[in-house]
Amino acid sequence: MLTMKMNFTSVLFFVASFFASIASFGQVQINSNLTGGGDLCLNRGKTLIISVKQGTCNPFAGDINSVSFVWQIETSPNVWADITSYPIQGISYSATKVFNTTQTQITARLIVTNDWTAPEGTHNYRVLVQGSGGCPVATSINQAIVLKPNTWIGGTSSNWDDATNWSCGRVPSTTERAVVSSGTNPCVLSVARTVKALEIATGGVFSVNSGINLTVNGPVNVIGSGDFTLKNNANLLQAYKGVNSGNIKVERNSSALMRLDYTLWGSPVTGQNLLNFSPLTQTSPTNRFYIYNTNTNVYASINPTTNSFALGKGYLIRMPNNHPTTATIWKGVFTGVPNNGDITLNLTNGGVGQRTNAIGNPYPSPVKMSNFVSGNTSNITGTLYFWRKSNSTVTDPGYCTWTNAGFVSNGEAQVFNPNGIIRTGQGFLVELLNNATTVVFNNSMRIGNNADQFFRTSSEFAQETNLSGDKIKLNVSNLTSGYKNQMLLGYFEKATLGVDYGIDGKSIENHPVVLSTVIDNQEYLIQGRPSFTNDDVVSLRFKTETAGEFGISTEELVGVFQGDQQVYLKDKFLNKLHDIKASEYRFTSDAGTFDDRFELVYQNKNISNSNALENSLVIYKKNSSLVIESTKELSNVKVYDVRGRVLAQSNNLTSLLTVVELNVTNEIIFVHVTTNDGVTTSKKIVF
Repeated sequence: MLTMKMNFTSVLFFVASFFASIASFGQVQINSNLTGGGDLCLNRGKTLIISVKQGTCNPFAGDINSVSFVWQIETSPNVWADITSYPIQGISYSATKVFNTTQTQITARLIVTNDWTAPEGTHNYRVLVQGSGGCPVATSINQAIVLKPNTWIGGTSSNWDDATNWSCGRVPSTTERAVVSSGTNPCVLSVARTVKALEIATGGVFSVNSGINLTVNGPVNVIGSGDFTLKNNANLLQAYKGVNSGNIKVERNSSALMRLDYTLWGSPVTGQNLLNFSPLTQTSPTNRFYIYNTNTNVYASINPTTNSFALGKGYLIRMPNNHPTTATIWKGVFTGVPNNGDITLNLTNGGVGQRTNAIGNPYPSPVKMSNFVSGNTSNITGTLYFWRKSNSTVTDPGYCTWTNAGFVSNGEAQVFNPNGIIRTGQGFLVELLNNATTVVFNNSMRIGNNADQFFRTSSEFAQETNLSGDKIKLNVSNLTSGYKNQMLLGYFEKATLGVDYGIDGKSIENHPVVLSTVIDNQEYLIQGRPSFTNDDVVSLRFKTETAGEFGISTEELVGVFQGDQQVYLKDKFLNKLHDIKASEYRFTSDAGTFDDRFELVYQNKNISNSNALENSLVIYKKNSSLVIESTKELSNVKVYDVRGRVLAQSNNLTSLLTVVELNVTNEIIFVHVTTNDGVTTSKKIVF
């Protein structure tokens, strides 16, 4: 049995004038039968009262103990037990008795106190009264104490935080179950609050305003016609792992998109039909609802009429047919039982190249990306991919890329840094590891973030992740066609030059133009490297599907790069060293993949030596051969065409002259030369 200090300001006293005549037996007389029952809020108290008068069986004779009082509780219908032998969690008792001034009446009181742990419900009490000296036992009438939750009555306003709107005269606390009933006014939450549990009763109307978090440490139950709405950017958070019941409505705005654009959605509720979610997307006889096919790595259409959102699955859905052709936000509304607790998703793993799955945030609240990744270290690569593409005939890339190192855009409009948060309703791609076939979600991954759209409009590069370091984000663009892309290079204490889980982000699609690094012969848009030193040299891969003029520039700089640290882009074909922090580097290129053209370096100490080597080189054509003469001993010579293909190479040289056989005519070629002391330069000639 628990005890609690009594708050006497909350005790209610009731006195009734009910007399039970038992004088024929000469015992004590019950002068005022048991009173004090009624409704009682949790963490409050009531007092049961009974009074007896002196009878002929045994006078009081100034002895307050001449009458005994035994307090009882009904344990089951018509079965009673002494309160001392039937403890109830959260309920404690305190019994007293006093004489009146003339000592002709004894009044007994039982103070019943409950705390937050007491079970809601009805408890019946009675008292057995007996005078000393063999007097018969008298039994009082029953009194019921009904423990009730704090219930919305809404008599004053719609404000959750107005105590007068609640039955207990207080705003529900963190240890209290709140019940929203059909009050005079609907209930609106405009300030972040936490309750023990939440019930929306039949007829009750409850909404959580945009930007507000409601935390429920127990179940959420919506009964009958109860109406519970989470506005856009409002969140329902739960530490409780059990199930909820009844439907809620979750409003979720898309990014500003155009009529033919798509969004990758995931439902925060169970039971939402696809077509009912976006009824104007349907076009007869085909439709514009898609699921990702892992085996083919393309999207396949799905019938929205007969299918609902599956738990944790991502669906690519086109904007409604009546959506504007200018970028405009669309409001989606999910209706169903709010998902909660531990969730395991079964995914498809078809081996190398067939491990990518489209999934979605399953909760009516955001999920922190780093929490999700760290909870799936044996399941996924640690890179998340987010769809953003304007629908057109142009084959530009569809996905932005995120790791703990940061976020890179695919160059599309309406793409903003998500700052490490998977929004409510947002779908995304993951790639499974090895033989893994599942991913997991749990409540510890959820976060009360209230940012607006799927891609948050923020340029706070350093805030997107807890992984701190020195970072450079580079933009590459085709100035002729307008294609764009990004890459990120970061230096972190725990990074290596190999593939680091949750740091390095691999490219999963072809790009019209891309600047990247290569790890284990695979293309990475995000690479982490060990702690920064200014003698590091980073080889970059440049790839373009079309010829034209291109630009490379810095998008964001973090850490040491925000200061005086130099950052140069080295064009090895043209033997140029460009201060990339100062301005964009512009160049022309044919279509192709160029693995050895560009480097990122942080010193210019070798540029004078490189210029000197270039001036000392003599390169000329002799029949079908290319002759290279130098005043410094050569160690390596590579010859490229304008597409970056290696036409010929000579390694491990120790001479001042070398001859290279070429099977080309009337072509522009690039000759890349390295001396034995490590100085490099390039020359462009017509062969």
